[in-house]
Amino acid sequence: MALSPSSTTPPGTGLTSLFSGLHATGTVPLPFMAGVDLRSFVLETRDGVVIVYNTPGIDAAATEIEALGHPTRLLINHYHEEMYGQPSLDVPVYVHQRDRAGIENSMRVAGVFTDRERLGDDLEVIPSLSHTPGTTFYLWDSGEHRFLFSGDAIWVVDGVWRAVILDESDRQAFLDTVALLRDLDFDVLVPWPAQHGQLPYDVVSPEQKHTQLDGLAARILAGVSGPRV
Repeated sequence: MALSPSSTTPPGTGLTSLFSGLHATGTVPLPFMAGVDLRSFVLETRDGVVIVYNTPGIDAAATEIEALGHPTRLLINHYHEEMYGQPSLDVPVYVHQRDRAGIENSMRVAGVFTDRERLGDDLEVIPSLSHTPGTTFYLWDSGEHRFLFSGDAIWVVDGVWRAVILDESDRQAFLDTVALLRDLDFDVLVPWPAQHGQLPYDVVSPEQKHTQLDGLAARILAGVSGPRV
């Protein structure tokens, strides 16, 4: 499904506007995989500004983020995001209880999630528990699109949705997550990593979503492993 969202970066700012109400920080390279960039995303939700994913881009764009409104939460997908430490920007950090210990290596946790829950009218917490014990997805309904933030549990490689399965990952939890996502209403996948030079999101029709998820489940069931299942 072809859409043409805006993607403009005004001179001197640290944020790029991707869709109405959704902004991306500048990129940082993934330290252990060449050609892969990481971003944080800034959401203008009905209950205030929320940041998803921890990267140095948060502080680089702090002035622009504050101009949108003081952020109410930094939502962590999984504990590997602690490698960048606590942002200087004053924002409360939230993570799943099962990944709390890992995040607290370098970040202060303000609150935890344990189950699926809503944060206001338009934002939902969806534990996946797949890539790491506490991996958590976030679903935001902007009114125009429904964005699913999947971290690097599921990302896009050459147009194909891939899973990142590590030694600590739970393969059955991945399959359960894929089954849940088949029935979940969303039309834009927004992972933490993206291939360098590629869009940091994937807009899909329901049919395209199901095709991607079916292929992903088949590869997981076949026993394929590694960072690009």
